[in-house]
Amino acid sequence: MNIEDALSKHLKKYTTAPFLFIGSGFSKRYLNTEDWEGLIRKFCELVPRGFAYYRSTANSKWDVAAQMLAEDFHEIWWNDERFAESREEYEEIATNRYSPLKIEISRYLRCKKYEYGNNLQNDEELNALKEVVIDGVITTNWDTLIEDVFQAEKMKTYIGQKELLFSNNLEVNEIYKIHGCSTDPDSLVLTEEDYKEFNARNAYLAAKLLTIFIEHPVIFIGYSLSDANIIRILESITACLDSSNINKLKDRLIFVGRANGQNDSFQESLITVNGITIPITRITTDQFVKVYRPLGEIKRKFSTKKLRQMKSEMYELIKHNDPKGKIQVVEFDGNEDRYKDVEFVVGFGIDHFAEQVQGFIDKNDFTKPSQLRHSSTGYKTYSKKDLLLEILADDDKFGYDYDELLKDTLPEKLKTDHWLPVNRFVKFSTLGDYEGLDYKVMKKRDLQYKDFLSHRQKKEMGAFSFDWQFSVVREVYNGFNTLEEKFYNIALLGPKKINIQELRQILIDHIDYVDDNSAIGTQLRRLFRIYDFLAYGRHTNELHPNNQKVKAK
Repeated sequence: MNIEDALSKHLKKYTTAPFLFIGSGFSKRYLNTEDWEGLIRKFCELVPRGFAYYRSTANSKWDVAAQMLAEDFHEIWWNDERFAESREEYEEIATNRYSPLKIEISRYLRCKKYEYGNNLQNDEELNALKEVVIDGVITTNWDTLIEDVFQAEKMKTYIGQKELLFSNNLEVNEIYKIHGCSTDPDSLVLTEEDYKEFNARNAYLAAKLLTIFIEHPVIFIGYSLSDANIIRILESITACLDSSNINKLKDRLIFVGRANGQNDSFQESLITVNGITIPITRITTDQFVKVYRPLGEIKRKFSTKKLRQMKSEMYELIKHNDPKGKIQVVEFDGNEDRYKDVEFVVGFGIDHFAEQVQGFIDKNDFTKPSQLRHSSTGYKTYSKKDLLLEILADDDKFGYDYDELLKDTLPEKLKTDHWLPVNRFVKFSTLGDYEGLDYKVMKKRDLQYKDFLSHRQKKEMGAFSFDWQFSVVREVYNGFNTLEEKFYNIALLGPKKINIQELRQILIDHIDYVDDNSAIGTQLRRLFRIYDFLAYGRHTNELHPNNQKVKAK
């Protein structure tokens, strides 16, 4: 059977592009990652008790087994030298007894990258997947394969239920990682407690996803029809619909599975959820390229990146009635010079006026990046060094739009870089300390001085009791030989002895080390966070009343 033709014909019923709903089978196919049982078995190697103990005690309930394993691993992680490097980097986010296991699982999965050349069929499939026309991806996977595949599309990623529930998602060019992501270990839905919390909010998640399910075809890849996660989500979604509306799901749910050596098939089927029978489409094949290729043939006038920008601008206008200079209402008179700085055009009207506007759009090619940018830095890729240099700027000099940084850039950066400071950007933005801030930024804003220190540094500060031989930053810097020692020991002075002017100069002098992956870079980045906290944190004056600011705003 030609399933490519069948799928193409099926998708032509809809005016919207599909969403992909991707599960663990997808990662197993391309990254050879373990299933849940295999992951528990692998990490049981880190504790004295074997896999059989956890399996039997938990009655093969893997969320229960994961919670037991996490509790046993907690003490080992904090004391075993095997995890010293991991503690140094992640101890700040180790907030409960389950954190260490999540951190190690995340580190393991972040190293899992697809390697081209080992499996030609998989190479062909992923290359075809990169060309699909979709509006977004929903997934329960923790790895970053999806982000890697769609890297060129620069899709906006929402991690975990909380981030998705409290964000204004646009349902265009987005990835929803509803069970968390390895870039944010604390977000992983792993233990029995995690699942209880997830299920308690499932109705809210379903309400958020409902529009997607009734307006888009949803193609499930890497799940079985009996997968508990999918059943629970479908139960919550169908609970939001009455019997008169349940038909809106008809034919929109497409499940892709392996044929296991049998012939390809494309057939109608049924699934029963909450006692309601829903028609679905089932595709079975061992060559997923036959599914991906039809998705690449979907016609769309604008790219997903462009659609996302347009939808975002219109959303902000409608929500706040404040375009902030981005939208202008004009009478189009054909004078193209007047509109050379227009970012994008929305036309209301018919006949001759519409023809004029369309001619202007076509002639000026609004796919050009220069005509799509939000502002002079709207689509700039900020490096770590860019952001840290901004932290060191005078208080009356601002190189970037801080509101934009806090809304878009920092939430994305903090998913992979837990060391970035935020206090300066919050202090000089118009957003305030909490309203409008991403929860990851708020967490950083709430940190205290001790939170920037390693476990070892906290112990040493307690031992010194501030009767140390060094009393100022320069004495510490001059009193040690290596940069690693200098940077490490400056932090031990504590908040009341660090002069932020001296610290700022040291940071300026050594800015080139911020991207260094050695211990020097680690200790220097720690000092940047300390400087940002002392100079711009909430309790600055209480912590160091004798310190003078760089410049008063």
